[in-house]
Amino acid sequence: MKDMKNSAKIIWASPPSLTRDGIILLLDQEPGFTFAEIVSTREDIVNAITAGPTADLLIVDHLFFNDQHLLASLKDIVPSIKILVLSGIKYDEDILGLMKAGADGYIVNEADKDELVFAIRHILAGNTYICTALYLQVLESIAALGIEQKGAALAFSVREEQILKLILEGYSNQEIAYQLFTNKRTILKYRESLLQKTGAPDIGTVIRMALQQGVLN
Repeated sequence: MKDMKNSAKIIWASPPSLTRDGIILLLDQEPGFTFAEIVSTREDIVNAITAGPTADLLIVDHLFFNDQHLLASLKDIVPSIKILVLSGIKYDEDILGLMKAGADGYIVNEADKDELVFAIRHILAGNTYICTALYLQVLESIAALGIEQKGAALAFSVREEQILKLILEGYSNQEIAYQLFTNKRTILKYRESLLQKTGAPDIGTVIRMALQQGVLN
């Protein structure tokens, strides 16, 4: 039986469908998180995140974001909430805009249960996640979109950039250590150093800052 008290609270917001309900049913069986509410319209999102105990994660369909202001306003209302955006398989340049506005992750609707679970846990742990199907396209578009430089320029070492890219791809600390021929403790030290260097509260914010300034191209 689930420990509801200690489970992360998730709100799912997307148009109703049999597929949606089936996925939610499967995900709700996973330990560590539970669905606090399921909403079917854009207008219900604000009420859902402000009513009752504060939710930890909002999973929301890209269709509900006809502009980036809604996402930014949700972060203003509940700064602590994490946001995972669902979208179709086709890449959309709005991904970058949504990530800049505060999205913590972006995943395609066609993702299987295991990837969704991984994305949810990854984001709840304070990381940023972009699914593999879209990751390379996001990086390739950064230079073309000419993202505006904001604030002081970020100066990362080659190794720091490698680590940030691997975190963005969804690799764990142990997997990153394996790929870079080092150990997990070294990766953890790099993560701590990145937080200190940028003054960011979590590694997801560091990645968003890097994306904004074109560091990860």
